[in-house]
Amino acid sequence: MLRKLLTNAIFLLIILCSFSVNAQEELDTIPNPKAIGGGYVSNANHIISDATVSKLNSLIKPLDEQGKAQVAVVLVNSIGKQVPKDFATALFRKWGIGDRKRNNGLLILVVMDQRRMEFEVGYGLEGLLTDLTSQRIQQGLMVPYFKKGDFDTGILKGVGLVVSTIDTNADLSLDKDNLYPEIGYVVFLDILFFIVYLAIFCWFTLSARGQYLTQSTSWLWFPFLLFGPLAIVAFLGLATSVIVQWDLFFLLTYCCWSLFFSLTITKILKKDPPGETRVQQYQYLTLVIGGMTIYTILFPLPILIIQYFIAKRKLNRLRFAPYESPAGHGTMVLIKEDRNIELTDKEQAEERLGSVSYDLWKSENGGAVIKLAYKNQNSKVRRCKKCRSITSKRTKRVVEKRATTKGGGMISIYFTCEVCGKKDFINESTSRKNKFNLFKGIMAGSASSGGSSRSSSSNSSSDSSSSSSSSSDWGGGSSGGGGSGSSW
Repeated sequence: MLRKLLTNAIFLLIILCSFSVNAQEELDTIPNPKAIGGGYVSNANHIISDATVSKLNSLIKPLDEQGKAQVAVVLVNSIGKQVPKDFATALFRKWGIGDRKRNNGLLILVVMDQRRMEFEVGYGLEGLLTDLTSQRIQQGLMVPYFKKGDFDTGILKGVGLVVSTIDTNADLSLDKDNLYPEIGYVVFLDILFFIVYLAIFCWFTLSARGQYLTQSTSWLWFPFLLFGPLAIVAFLGLATSVIVQWDLFFLLTYCCWSLFFSLTITKILKKDPPGETRVQQYQYLTLVIGGMTIYTILFPLPILIIQYFIAKRKLNRLRFAPYESPAGHGTMVLIKEDRNIELTDKEQAEERLGSVSYDLWKSENGGAVIKLAYKNQNSKVRRCKKCRSITSKRTKRVVEKRATTKGGGMISIYFTCEVCGKKDFINESTSRKNKFNLFKGIMAGSASSGGSSRSSSSNSSSDSSSSSSSSSDWGGGSSGGGGSGSSW
């Protein structure tokens, strides 16, 4: 037994050592631009052009000379099976990017075969270059160009925005107005999403179902639904290093709304619904928890699934629990066959149109039939003014006056009764059109910056550096593993 354990331990140690050796070999294959020629860009695989390398060095060099930051840009075709984040951390520490005391280093790693980029940030820059800021730069600037294969423009714009973030007074040689227009577009998407989110929330709270839920629970829940996810997102973005993206916001919204529906429906089910008869109680409870099937599908939490079956059970008990005969003929039973004998032509038409559903109860010992009517509260069939049955069905819709930017319009909706044939109509007004074009001028043109052609070079060191007169070594900084990454 002991021999087997020793064998397994030795085997595991060999595997770990081989992984460590492979990782070290991959690190050693990356040319250090500082050691080669005093530059800041390692581009041994010629992923970007010499012109772009030169521009990048000219952007980064002032930060180093002024002691504000040391930025290294590394572009490689492959790092084998290494994880880009772990590789970036190891490379950052191996080179010692940044000042030893201030730890103001930044490594931008681009791995082509894994279609992944990483920002490895030193402790001293985490206040300026937060994880959220890094994500914005990657997603708003670099990823769109990388997806098109334009790595020159993407890396140049990304580094340009990094430089201007670290040094607000940086004198960029690029057109600063057109350096990062995509960031504005990303912000516009955030604002647009919030407007849509607010519109959906208002529609829900102002709807009939939302008003019934308001009556059934505290009104304080609605500010929580609206501002709860936004407040949590703001806290995570400002007080923590968590990267807030769409998926996280949707998850927070999902949790808040799930909590709301669960607690609201729990409160509703704990008390008896208002109403003098079981029919009235059933109709009220159906309207309040209407759409609960959709809520359960959208928010499939265990507690909500349990509440769904509890609500169904309560509705079934209200509607189908046996009645006692008012004439003293014992317990009544629900008639399921030959029902049309007990229903009038009007009532049969109402059931056929789905506007009303009738339950027929009869005592086992004889006696009169009790007829209970359950109105479909979602039906668009109207009550006929002539025969008073709910059988007036909509036949057509005519636009009498179109809405303009100056005023609303008018439409006429025509109905025909399925029983007596009476025709009727109602007029409905429509709101005026919005004269503002929300999307006009949103998309700003993006000026191309940096060369797109790639000139070849027989010496890889000329691609990895420029003629800067900086020190031939980094400052000995370290990283705690902070930063963010993106895929394209």
